[in-house]
Amino acid sequence: MKTKFLLFLPFLFLGAACQYGPRRIDPTGDDAVVSAGVDYSELLEWSGNLTEQMMASGLLARDEYAPQPVAMVVSEVQNKTDLAHFPTELILSNIRQTLSKSGKARWVSTYGSDGVDSVTRETLDLKKDPLFDSSQIPEAGQATVAKLSLRTQILWLYSQGYREAQNTYVMRMWISDVRTGEMVWEGQSNPIAKKFEKGSVSW
Repeated sequence: MKTKFLLFLPFLFLGAACQYGPRRIDPTGDDAVVSAGVDYSELLEWSGNLTEQMMASGLLARDEYAPQPVAMVVSEVQNKTDLAHFPTELILSNIRQTLSKSGKARWVSTYGSDGVDSVTRETLDLKKDPLFDSSQIPEAGQATVAKLSLRTQILWLYSQGYREAQNTYVMRMWISDVRTGEMVWEGQSNPIAKKFEKGSVSW
């Protein structure tokens, strides 16, 4: 009997491992982990909220930025939180996609701080390379210059009481007219606040 029990032990451990092993979930559903930072569903909330604010402002339809869609570029992205690896690229990508699909904006990728592609500049440098057909290489001065730049800050406020602490996060964005240097729009996301017992969260 003892021998049979010992033979059965590996299956018990295997069952326990399967129960607590990785499994695929909906990152926006009830099974998703809620952290003391900013989670995936909240990143989607931020990008949706800020995009709606931009489109509702009417800025991208102004005559001075014609023809539409207006050329935009992503300027500096500044992370001022306690999270060293904040996924700003995810938020910016969602915003760019939504504005592009709406027909309100197009994005310059030859310079900026996100969504940059160096191939345009590299292609121009091939002009003097005998390996390539120079007639297929675009002439200098063809690249688009953005009319508007999008600047981003992620802000963090830490509050604490005797037994509890709270992280509050806000994403701030503003758009500047590249020609005049004037700020022409500014918006903030809804704040995301997480309260937890002190000492219960490790980073």
